[in-house]
Amino acid sequence: MTVIFFHKPKSSAFSVLLTCRLSKFCKEYLGGKRFSEIPPNPPLGKGGEGGISGITRNPEQNSSSKMTCFWLRRSRAVPSVAKNSLGFTLFEVLITLSILAVVLSLLYLTFHQSMTVMAEMDDRAEVIRQGRMILEKVAGELKGAALVSPKEGFQAYRTGLVGRSTREGNEFLDRLDFTHFPPPREISVEGGWGVLELGYSLDRAPGRKGFTLFRRQDEARDGDLLRGGRSLALCDRVRGLSFSYFDAQGKKSKEWNSLEGERRNQLPSRVEIHLRLEDSRGQAHDFRTQVFLAMSG
Repeated sequence: MTVIFFHKPKSSAFSVLLTCRLSKFCKEYLGGKRFSEIPPNPPLGKGGEGGISGITRNPEQNSSSKMTCFWLRRSRAVPSVAKNSLGFTLFEVLITLSILAVVLSLLYLTFHQSMTVMAEMDDRAEVIRQGRMILEKVAGELKGAALVSPKEGFQAYRTGLVGRSTREGNEFLDRLDFTHFPPPREISVEGGWGVLELGYSLDRAPGRKGFTLFRRQDEARDGDLLRGGRSLALCDRVRGLSFSYFDAQGKKSKEWNSLEGERRNQLPSRVEIHLRLEDSRGQAHDFRTQVFLAMSG
């Protein structure tokens, strides 16, 4: 409902002119509604509802007041201020939050899966790099395996190659010890005679998973090919280490002894190495190579 107040002019002609103007306004813009009499204090509609049925000039106020009151009632239903509010209902907020939670969950799952795949790929690449590095190191040192005959005046030194094989379940836990002639740039002349004793074996290290691969090195001063020196851990999570030896006729065996027995003072013509490493997921990776010994004769 709208109430319009106008100052009452002294001239009645102006009142008639104003009334005509308002009547024309009602006909053009308010659907051609007519004037009607209304009480001096018209009741307001509930919730602002009602309709524009006319613009009425109160004759009682014209005679007793200097103010003319015009009252406009709405004929069409107009939404209230509460219905035109720009806020959100609780239901709309809950629906929005639910959709947002679903979208964020999908994004998190995608990101988590991507990070997991990347971590697995990095771990696998690291295991492959480590396995290849170990095989290259063992193969490079086996190529320099040497056997010095006792008749050459080295009876105090025991040289050659000794390979022993053990098994735990389905995995081989072999050990290899041999005499190695290092390159000239690696020879230490401080009390040594240019020959090293090297060994590779598996053992369990405290705080590490699976078996640990150890490399033993000695300067061969004690004359004992199987003991002495110091051992350093190369890698952990080793499942198995296997050596296979082939003689000049190509016969394969799991053990070799150059110090005694039928293969005394002999070196195998080639050695096959099989290394099994385990990644963080428990998947095994196999690495194989063969080495031909240059001094096998």
